[in-house]
Amino acid sequence: MMKFQIRLLLVTLLCAVLAFSCSQDNKIEPDKNSKLQTNEQEYNRILSTRSTYSGTTFEITKVTREGNVMKIEVEGGCTEANYKIVWNGIALMSYPMQTGIVVNYEDKPGETCTDPKKFTLEVDMLKLFGTTDIIVHVANGSKVKDISVDPDGSVSDR
Repeated sequence: MMKFQIRLLLVTLLCAVLAFSCSQDNKIEPDKNSKLQTNEQEYNRILSTRSTYSGTTFEITKVTREGNVMKIEVEGGCTEANYKIVWNGIALMSYPMQTGIVVNYEDKPGETCTDPKKFTLEVDMLKLFGTTDIIVHVANGSKVKDISVDPDGSVSDR
């Protein structure tokens, strides 16, 4: 009788695990209003076209780390809403880990900007990468100019 109860309990637990397990159909849609996206194809497209970029150019003037947040100061463009940050979703398994993001400015049709403005874009590294112990290579999407930010906050041009 005891063996039967144990088997029944194990079968019940197995059925519960199968019934409540993750499904591949549960895809989380990205926030359409977010300036941050994970997209390897878009990341590669922006990097490969930046030498022939014909849109609004901008400068990455400063990159700092404050706790979990990386702040990217940019100068150029009309509105902060036109900026987007793209991560390719890949982290190199070195110590510390390394990854790359690209900052891009998307011109809106008919928009002209005579007075370039300054903006601060923020990335929650813990939320995006799962760690803050990571070297982040920040690429400018409007020109070939990269900056690397180490876990200790030191910054270098690449």
